[in-house]
Amino acid sequence: MEAMITTYQNDNCTFRICHQRAQILSWQPVGHKDVLWCTDEQFISLDKPIRGGIPLCWPWFAKGESGDMTPSHGFARLADWTLITDEKINAGAHHLVYQLNDEQASSPHYPHDFVLTLEYLIGETLTMSLMVQARQSNSVPPSFGALHSYFNLGDIEQTAIEGLGRQSIDNLDDFNRVDEPEQVTIEGPTEKRFPYGKNARQQIQIHDKANQRRIMVTQNGHSDTMLWSPWTETGRSLKDTHPDAYKHFVCVEATAISRPIQGHMVLQVEVL
Repeated sequence: MEAMITTYQNDNCTFRICHQRAQILSWQPVGHKDVLWCTDEQFISLDKPIRGGIPLCWPWFAKGESGDMTPSHGFARLADWTLITDEKINAGAHHLVYQLNDEQASSPHYPHDFVLTLEYLIGETLTMSLMVQARQSNSVPPSFGALHSYFNLGDIEQTAIEGLGRQSIDNLDDFNRVDEPEQVTIEGPTEKRFPYGKNARQQIQIHDKANQRRIMVTQNGHSDTMLWSPWTETGRSLKDTHPDAYKHFVCVEATAISRPIQGHMVLQVEVL
């Protein structure tokens, strides 16, 4: 089935979204280059996850706590969502709401009833919120995951990221804890988790120096931020993008890995 990708425009931005996957692929505020990175449409297929924009990883992150969950990053990003609200609320903003429940998508790894709601408010800023509810039971079903945001860069080697925290867990170095500088730069393959205390509200700045701008990222309802770059060898081996695409994106993801999602996660992005 062909992906249904719709382009929207208002006074503050242009954006593209794939309705079947409830996945925003691009967001370009007026006067700026695209803030989100996404692979070219020639690589987009509903038979596999769409690389780019902000896919939802749910109800587990990677292969889950046990390391044997499939598909990787859960089934929500491969499911067919229902668009329940699509409105232009004023000249400068659009409001979209999608839902998914256990009657539409399920897994033997996740025997829970659920209703997921993904809500977007898109204009001068981009706000994306995930709400997790039970469809029948009285308690929120336990789940983990991420708002797996890909940010568009002029050059990853001219990028610094501020506000992540001063200590990370390095997945590529036996999960050792690493003391981090105030501004983190990327100089090779990177897969680092920055854990936070409960009720954290994280404000992160991506200094996209090649494009002479700052991308401001605010995260709520998460337990960690993941910082990911495939860099050269892994980046060039990706089958769903161009060999040098790794130079032009970094993933700074609001995640629930240390603790399950407590009902909701929120991501807000603006560019200066």
